[in-house]
This record gives sequence, structure tokens and C-alpha cells, in this order.
Amino acid sequence: MIDAETGWYFMHASIKGVVVVDGTVLLCRNPRNKWELPGGWPDKEDDTLAEVVRREVMEESGLDVTPGPVVGAEIFHIKGAGKVLIVALLATVNGGVTGEVSLRTSDEHSDLRFFPADRLPADLEEGYAPLIEAAVAAARE
Repeated sequence: MIDAETGWYFMHASIKGVVVVDGTVLLCRNPRNKWELPGGWPDKEDDTLAEVVRREVMEESGLDVTPGPVVGAEIFHIKGAGKVLIVALLATVNGGVTGEVSLRTSDEHSDLRFFPADRLPADLEEGYAPLIEAAVAAARE
């Protein structure tokens, strides 16, 4: 998109949390019937990427997380939405996860699940696998 006032090209940004727990990663089933990372658009109240991740993961899953470092950023081509900048941060669940995790789906997703990072679903949105791989590597450090 071209800003009418400045003439600058800009695109929407979606900030994603890569929630890694014991070699598994949280994924959400989106309206396009594909798996994606939890996250979303920054709100005007957000001052940091970490705030976006913390808020969005809580809204979409009920999990309280501590965002860590940025593990990657890519420009995605989303059908019907055009180009979107995806920025992914590693996120850890506060207090850890023990036993059966109780996830809460929001109206944005039809399903939430933890998948083994080395066995991601075939219908994962294109482009997310390298971001997940980078987050899992960062979590091991």
C-alpha cells in the first residue's frame, strides 16, 4: 500500500508467538483451515512486540507467556490479504506446563494443539516452518 501523505510503501504486520514446550509448538487452526502460530496485529496501546505476543497468545489460547527474542521475520503473501510482515518471537509459558494443558479457543480459531516440532502438520501455513525451527533452536540454548 502506498501512503497518500508520504508516498511510502507500507504493509500490515502480524506479530506471532512461537510457544515452545518440551519440543512441541502451539498451533492454531485459522479460518482458511490451515495451522498457524498464535498472534496478530499490534494495537495502538502496544509499545513493544513482546506486549503484542503476550496479549495475543492470552486472547487466543488462555496461556500466559513470557515473550523472548525475535526468531525471524518474513514477508508472507496471504491469499485475499496481500503482503503481510510476519515477526515471530519465542515465547515460554509462565509457570511451565505440567500434565494436561487446558487451552481455550477464541473466535479467531477453530482448534488449538501442541504439535511435535519435528512433525508439523502438512497443512501448516507456508513460511512458518523456518520460524518454528529457529524458535526451537533458540529454546535449546
